[in-house]
Amino acid sequence: MKPIRWLALALLALPLMAAAELKQLTICANPNLSALELLNNFGAFARALEKELGVPVKLVAGRDYDDTLKLLREGKVDIAGTGAFGYVSANESFGAQLVVRYVEDDGDSYHALIITRTDSGIHNLAGLRGKRFAFTDPKSTSGYLLPLLAMQQAGVDAKDLGKIDFVKKQPNSAIAVYSRQSDAGAIADNQLNEKYGVQLKDIKVLWKSAPIPHGAWIARPDMPEADRKQLAAAIMKIGNSPEGKKLLAQASVRGFAEGRDGEFDAVRAAKRLLDRLEKQEKKD
Repeated sequence: MKPIRWLALALLALPLMAAAELKQLTICANPNLSALELLNNFGAFARALEKELGVPVKLVAGRDYDDTLKLLREGKVDIAGTGAFGYVSANESFGAQLVVRYVEDDGDSYHALIITRTDSGIHNLAGLRGKRFAFTDPKSTSGYLLPLLAMQQAGVDAKDLGKIDFVKKQPNSAIAVYSRQSDAGAIADNQLNEKYGVQLKDIKVLWKSAPIPHGAWIARPDMPEADRKQLAAAIMKIGNSPEGKKLLAQASVRGFAEGRDGEFDAVRAAKRLLDRLEKQEKKD
């Protein structure tokens, strides 16, 4: 066979190869809770997805957001759950693709909070200077990006804080503030509750963000479009069925919806602004 003819046939075969059906799937849940909680919350969902797709599905839990995105970037997992900031970062840095977005018990969006104890003596963001602060994770929308940006816009840079702790999981921020390990902290409003012994009467909110889109399941960049669409359809079918809603109830997930990249533009703009402010701070 002539080389040119062989090359033409090979090129014609590429779309067929790209459209190959899923043979197996490894998924990594959003690392906003402990590994045990994540595996418990999403184990039944993974089994339902396995049944719907007809392929083996393995559920793993990343240590944190960076670890989760690293697993996705390296192709060790096929899809991962992450927050809005995690998706924006992964899309910009290595081309991760949106599969579906979460719809949770509080609707299509939630809010970031900066909290402190009612007896802390801190009354506004300016009062955070010199104080010990609990962020959750550097890739968290509500636990880092938006609270830090709000502080910087109020004239309080990260270097102005007394000490910064990254407590990894959302509930840990409330626990740190309530137990006086931190003077203030960042947390999502849907994670501020009394489940872990925190008495909400002793907590006050210093700042609340505008609505934030919930996180999403995102795919490795080389996943064929046909596979991604098949996966999205399966996830939405499970998540939006009566049986699926029961499975996801303990994870506070109400269902899934088609995600549009433009829905994350506000978070993308916040990331760009924070990047500019941090670069300016280094120059100064």
